[in-house]
Amino acid sequence: MDQMKEYNLWLELNDLIEKKQQQQNLNKLELMYQNASNFLLQKIPQSYSNTFNELFSTAFFHTQSLIQTTKQFQEKKLDILNRAQILRSDIKTISDLRKLPLRQLNFLAEQEISKALIVSSVQGGISGTSTKLALFGDLPALLFINLKTVQEIALCYGYDVSIPKEMECSLKVLQGAILPSTEKYVVWSNLMNDILKHEDSDVFATWENEFNGEGVYYTVILQMCKLLTIHSLRNKVLSGIPLLGVTVGAKWNESFTKNVLEYTKKFYQYRILSERVNQEPTD
Repeated sequence: MDQMKEYNLWLELNDLIEKKQQQQNLNKLELMYQNASNFLLQKIPQSYSNTFNELFSTAFFHTQSLIQTTKQFQEKKLDILNRAQILRSDIKTISDLRKLPLRQLNFLAEQEISKALIVSSVQGGISGTSTKLALFGDLPALLFINLKTVQEIALCYGYDVSIPKEMECSLKVLQGAILPSTEKYVVWSNLMNDILKHEDSDVFATWENEFNGEGVYYTVILQMCKLLTIHSLRNKVLSGIPLLGVTVGAKWNESFTKNVLEYTKKFYQYRILSERVNQEPTD
């Protein structure tokens, strides 16, 4: 029964990817952001643009490495393993999680997603207070929350992001997740093509398409719009609290995080299902 459901989900995800890749039209809001992003890119000299991309790429890599050296990250890996061992006693390593049925892996991942949505909403609400520190720290904090949770989702599906190959994979998943809707699944397909060229044992595999920070431009435009909205609502206070600004900040960040993590969840679902389908014996 589980195998049939998993195969049907794999087919559904295949259909979704094909539709998304063929989708060329943006809605009005996305088109406005896309045009603004393109306008910004045209105004920035190429040398500065390259420096900006390199800066963000380096920042993401170092942040990811920093996360993985923390005690909290090691405790999270252990926590995921402990929860998985309740479902199946012979789980010893992160890669062993791939022995579990997809519905159980989804359960583990959804627990991490729920926690991240709460944290992101609270962080957005703090930004909505319009204090200078909260506003300036909003984008770094939001990206940090999402990067951390993308790693945790990868762990839940049995992919150890401590391995260089999987570390870069999770970064590229995040990159795809923050791009406009017409570009998200181009990154998805390129990444899946790279993955299929390497065995799991090839832990130092290199990607043909390197991670870069281009998607951040689009995110920066969105964040600027959000911060301008919050700033314009700073005087709409109730009992000394800018309630509208707090609400906008909380909902905006929650929505951003939800989109990123749903994309991430679908990617790792599709990846593990593709591996299982390819491993099935053919008559």
